[in-house]
Amino acid sequence: MQRILFLAVCQATACLVIPHSAFRIPHSAQDPPKREIILTESIRLSTDLVVIDAQALERKTGRIINGLKAADFELYEDGVRQEITHFSQDGLTLSVILLMDLSGSVSPVLKEIQSGALLALERLKENDEVAVIAFSSDTQLVQDFTLDRKLIVEKIGHIEKTPVIGQGTSLFEGLRDAAVHMNRATNPLNRRAIVAVTDNVAWEYHFSGLSEKEVAEKIFESGSMVCGLVVEGAMTRTEKIFNWNRPGADIYRRRMTVDPFTAQTGGEVIKSDKTEVNARLAMLIDHLRTRYSLGFISKKEQSDGSFRRISLALTPEARKRLGDLVIRTKQGYYARPQK
Repeated sequence: MQRILFLAVCQATACLVIPHSAFRIPHSAQDPPKREIILTESIRLSTDLVVIDAQALERKTGRIINGLKAADFELYEDGVRQEITHFSQDGLTLSVILLMDLSGSVSPVLKEIQSGALLALERLKENDEVAVIAFSSDTQLVQDFTLDRKLIVEKIGHIEKTPVIGQGTSLFEGLRDAAVHMNRATNPLNRRAIVAVTDNVAWEYHFSGLSEKEVAEKIFESGSMVCGLVVEGAMTRTEKIFNWNRPGADIYRRRMTVDPFTAQTGGEVIKSDKTEVNARLAMLIDHLRTRYSLGFISKKEQSDGSFRRISLALTPEARKRLGDLVIRTKQGYYARPQK
């Protein structure tokens, strides 16, 4: 059965979902995917290709390692080694959603973010697209996907005028809704990244709202990687002092963070204070640009809808040559048939 499996962890074709009633982003089904997608001038992606992305870092220093080759990696799906048939670094275009936290501790740095956003976004390629979603007690689309960097900066500058500002930080709903909206990216085989700009301080009563599993599933289905630019404000420092985020610290409420989703999707969290938020955002975008794309055709022919585990590591020869590296990648994908 022909299918498109893309961008790891979910790597399935985008599916139409029913939006949350409070979410103000209009949804529509994607156009039927093309049978071929150009990766580079000499490489085309077929409908049977599974594509994952990865980042290589020195374990001790965190320095990003560039210049690796396909032969440096060994890739497994459900324990079975796969042949890497397509490989590039920064070869696929990006679809990025900036998910902006409008809670009280992040709002004071929005002007700082706007002033440096253009410089950061200019690090993207010409065909990379960006959208902006704001969230607080609710979520709202501020700007749909566009190639216009100046328009994105303008919308960030007026983001405080959106009606979602209020008490509470619905981080899980924001991530879920961003994942749903990612299905409207213009190219189904773009690399996809949700960049949450947040203080990472969100609480919710136990047994209310979305579960971590529900949010993760939507992120997987969208093929997105999650990254966090964590702006450490007064609330973040207070939590550190009182250690409110330790297990069992609040028997009535649960702490919500971006961390489990970055871990599952191979993303990263970069921390920043308000004086360096622009430089940190630029660094995060630079890191998106340095990731490797690896493609393989699964040795399992049937698209049964199951979640298939991905394992990616350096070969023994590469480990001997390069030393101790950390490979960040997504944990798997759903092998769902094309609808």
